[in-house]
Amino acid sequence: MLREEYAALTRQRIIDCFIALIEETDDVTVSTSAVAKKADVSLRTVYRYFPSRDDLLHATGEWLNSEVFGLVSGTSEQELVQGFRMAAEKFDSRPNLARILALTRIGRSMRMPFRNELASRRRAALWRDAPDVPPAARLRAEAVVACLDNVLSWLTLKEEFGMDGRDAGAVVSWAIELVLRETRAEASRHDGTEPS
Repeated sequence: MLREEYAALTRQRIIDCFIALIEETDDVTVSTSAVAKKADVSLRTVYRYFPSRDDLLHATGEWLNSEVFGLVSGTSEQELVQGFRMAAEKFDSRPNLARILALTRIGRSMRMPFRNELASRRRAALWRDAPDVPPAARLRAEAVVACLDNVLSWLTLKEEFGMDGRDAGAVVSWAIELVLRETRAEASRHDGTEPS
């Protein structure tokens, strides 16, 4: 039992040190040897837990998505709409790290598994109560919502409009609601029913 706890703590320390180095240097090309040194473990230990850089990036991305930013992937339309509000405020708590996730190739690769899961959940939740929305309209709405519900939106609103996470979250949630309402209304106009 103690061995498992030690292993979990060591693994987490490596992830924490990798994140700290990224934030300190604003550089995602941090070497594995630098991570080992900061974590006060041998290079061999880092490779024991993370045999490749991709393994370290994947584990770091999972941890960031679940523990640091606590991004909400939602199972209902309302959770999806409100999810960005919570995420944007969390981006404010670690702005340098959020910026790195938004703008770097490695940051995007760390976000990709979560983004794929979010897209799948979004698809299921958005159209549960609107089965008559045509596939082309669904695709268009999903694409716009994916662009809005993104760390890049937070960064743009922060840098170009001086918004904090709370304001950015409110703006994006409002825009998502508009897209969904208009998509449903358009589908209703085509089939002659009233939007729900």
